[in-house]
Amino acid sequence: MRAVRQGASAFALLAGALGCTAPPSEPAAYVQNRDDYLAFRAGRAGLLEPNYLPFMLYDVPVRPVSAPEALLIRLGLRTPPERRLVFCHWAPEDLPLSVWIDPPTALEAIEEDTPVVREAPSSYVEVVEEALAAWQDDLDGAVRFEPAASARDADLHVRLLAERAPEPVADVRVYGAAAVGDSCQVRGGDPDRQLEVRFRVGDVRLYVADAYGLLLPEQVKGIARHEIGHALGMRGHSPIPADLMHEEADDRRDRAGLGFSDINSFLSLYALPSGTVYANPGRVRGDEPASLLPEGPPRLDVAPHVSTRLGFEIQLPEGWQRQPTPYGVVAVNGVPWDYDASFQLSVFRFDSIEAFVERFGLSSLEGGVLLSVEDTQVAGRRARVAERLTAGGTREVLTLIESGDGRVLLSIAECAASEARTYRPWFAAVLDSLELAGQATAAQDREYRPEGAR
Repeated sequence: MRAVRQGASAFALLAGALGCTAPPSEPAAYVQNRDDYLAFRAGRAGLLEPNYLPFMLYDVPVRPVSAPEALLIRLGLRTPPERRLVFCHWAPEDLPLSVWIDPPTALEAIEEDTPVVREAPSSYVEVVEEALAAWQDDLDGAVRFEPAASARDADLHVRLLAERAPEPVADVRVYGAAAVGDSCQVRGGDPDRQLEVRFRVGDVRLYVADAYGLLLPEQVKGIARHEIGHALGMRGHSPIPADLMHEEADDRRDRAGLGFSDINSFLSLYALPSGTVYANPGRVRGDEPASLLPEGPPRLDVAPHVSTRLGFEIQLPEGWQRQPTPYGVVAVNGVPWDYDASFQLSVFRFDSIEAFVERFGLSSLEGGVLLSVEDTQVAGRRARVAERLTAGGTREVLTLIESGDGRVLLSIAECAASEARTYRPWFAAVLDSLELAGQATAAQDREYRPEGAR
């Protein structure tokens, strides 16, 4: 169950979702592997997890390449230098970054069908300033910004363009772009540990309109947040859909700001010296990562995951990475983008299991074979367990639990079918540790009620 995707640094609209398009030229893509990450992590204390550090990497030569040499390399007359995957970001002495924001001009040309422009240019500048403040605040000052005296003096030049976002290919609309292609310049250094690099991203473009007219300032704020992440050192995209730096992001997530993994990843990035070598991209793994199959009886974390907002606590498997979600928690045996097994618990506002099933039907079981359905009890509450085999060979156990106070909890435990016997007692031990408490308030209810829920 490996979910590895890598994108580039533009923010686009694809099938109704905001996302990014790939740059015109890329080195051979490195496939992220958890073995590489775990080996890198072993020598560095203090990395925050879960994170998507392997998706932030720059693929660079181990020494500077002059323009004449680059031409000879392109012509096949010179062997290119070795390359390394490195982390690249602004140096401490660069901070705070001076920022200049160009307001959009001639907005009336966009709203040609209406006599009055709905948004003032200053409103778009303000939301970019708010996006910068969100990064500064959420990262506790690890990155800092200040206004530039002029565009010429700025470290970061944000251009708000009163133009309709371009559509480079059908159904893909690019709403913003950060010029990150050659932002990590190598000057020398140790190719095995740390290269000497200089990081600069001078230009960020944000479009304030689409085919239907002007975007709302809040929409532009979400786009700005994403592109600022690239300007701070994110070369690729997060593989985790809940993150701001995922290649496709809806408005709801953008309004929430940085995700849990976004914060962990950027704080970890800026804790590493710029130019830190991660791996040799020429070493391509042809095998699957080493198995993390547990041995012996189940072992659970001593400290439970507690959600006072959703009214539950649960102990998760020892050593598994956990990540809170708006509806509950997810834990994986591995890393979020490369794992062997996972356990997810979510809370929804329904009066009964039947009401939940009536709303969602069997949509979650499409593409697989239903093996069994059984009524039982979990945490002293009425429950129903469905087990299925997916088309991809995954064994999945779905458990619906009535809280007795108008909530239904859904747990999804999954692993490879060949490993189901090993993981089954671990999943059972996790559910046995579940404790429910309290009834959600009306305010809490609004936070996690799914669309269409009764």
